[in-house]
Amino acid sequence: MKNWVSKERARKIRTREKQAGKTASDRIPMLQRPIYGFLLAVALWLVTVLLVHIDQFFDGAVAKVSGFNIMGDAVFLLAGIFAVSLALQMVVPSRMRNNARVLLLVLVAIVATASARLTLYGAQTAFPIKPEIMVFLMPVVLAPLMATIMLGGITGALLGFWTSLVMSIMLDHSFAVLLTGIVASVVAARIADQVRTRAKVIRAGVVVGLAEVTLVLAVTAMNWRGTDIMLVFDQAGACLLSGFLSALIVLLILPAFESTFQITTDLTLLELTDLSHPLLQRLAMEAPGTYHHSLIVANLAQVASDEIGANSLLTRVCAYFHDIGKLTKPDFFAENLNQRGNPHDDLPPSMSTLVITAHVKEGLSLAMMHKLPAPVKAVITEHHGTSLVSCFHHKAKSQKESEVVGGKERVDEGDFRYPGPRPTFKESAIICMADSVEAASRTIEKTTPGHIEQLVNTIVDKKLVDGQLDDSDLSLRELTQVKRSFVFTLTNMLHGRVPYPKDEDHQQSESVASGRTEGKSPARVSTGTGRGTGEG
Repeated sequence: MKNWVSKERARKIRTREKQAGKTASDRIPMLQRPIYGFLLAVALWLVTVLLVHIDQFFDGAVAKVSGFNIMGDAVFLLAGIFAVSLALQMVVPSRMRNNARVLLLVLVAIVATASARLTLYGAQTAFPIKPEIMVFLMPVVLAPLMATIMLGGITGALLGFWTSLVMSIMLDHSFAVLLTGIVASVVAARIADQVRTRAKVIRAGVVVGLAEVTLVLAVTAMNWRGTDIMLVFDQAGACLLSGFLSALIVLLILPAFESTFQITTDLTLLELTDLSHPLLQRLAMEAPGTYHHSLIVANLAQVASDEIGANSLLTRVCAYFHDIGKLTKPDFFAENLNQRGNPHDDLPPSMSTLVITAHVKEGLSLAMMHKLPAPVKAVITEHHGTSLVSCFHHKAKSQKESEVVGGKERVDEGDFRYPGPRPTFKESAIICMADSVEAASRTIEKTTPGHIEQLVNTIVDKKLVDGQLDDSDLSLRELTQVKRSFVFTLTNMLHGRVPYPKDEDHQQSESVASGRTEGKSPARVSTGTGRGTGEG
């Protein structure tokens, strides 16, 4: 009996697991299913085989080439794409689950292969070039440089290995091209991973060219007795020219890839750090308190991002624009209140909450109008998460605008929360915390390190308990580092100053001048010591 119960229970568990797996697969969008990534890889393989042997296929020379040679190259390319895909799946699995990113890698690889084919065709027809020079003229750095700028160094290096294999097969299975491509891929992945200006892209291409020159010198050293010095100079020039032209092509086509695939590179982010952006100029003029608050939040968040190894440039840019929605009604926010009074005094708490929380949607609308990048729009909607507007929630409870449940006054807390979503990446979570910490630091009376640390710990721990950081992938260790960074930065921002000594002579002269203006005798004017010189 007991065995039968165990088997029946196991059968039900397996049935539930199958149903759960089926439900999970049904939730995956059609275009994000793994089968489409596999089809993209197959398409890349077929297009590459066609490009490698395009002269045989279209010049009628395919009959002169053994079909086994084409088949062997196809097998080599298939093995290469399988190895690179497996490596990408192991190192950056999140990229391989996104078919849009897979399509991006496929297109970059095809562009690099097509460029190599055009270079080879031009060298064989329009500009006859020696094979010894052609080896170093192939655009082996094109794919790794572009992929590194858009998707990171590891992805760029692995894609560079694939295109290097393709170009080596294209150039009669040249081992020199394969080795040159591997060196170029590694160097490009290391240098271009932190490129933030377009001039540095050109510089990266030249540096990769210089790295390839070392291979020229190595080949020269191996064949020193039979080496032509002019050939060495030509090969070195080919390396530099290849790197420079590849970087130039990257700069020309990079904006199109960014726009098509909604990718925000550091090059675009650096352009947005310019405080002369129209939205930031409006913020400075129409909501100066919010503008200053955004600058302080940017400083706090950037230092914290550096501390945990996040993208500090992305953090700064997103912090600049996170509160642009306050431009719609700037006078309703505390940092912009003027001497005319608080407009919330005449509004019920529920209406005040609607006005305050609306700045998230208004900010998103402005961001879409000005075509701000996707991460910036994400931070605008996430920087408050689903947190509670505590001041108006407390005001509502004190005014007893609530339903009577069980003889107690009760206010629906959900009506006083931001719509969300909660922060979904580390930079957004840091800005969420920095925003609250900066606002609360304005109310602190004693700006000692101990009081600041207590304030930071209270605010961050409150957000952690409230679940606002659950979707951000921040670890507890990183959260501790962020808090420590906030305390350090705020302590330096809110430091005290030694008061300037009073200039008694200057004050006395001003008092004398004031007394003469009012028609009084100088002997009856205060000297600034708190006592008059005369008795009256």
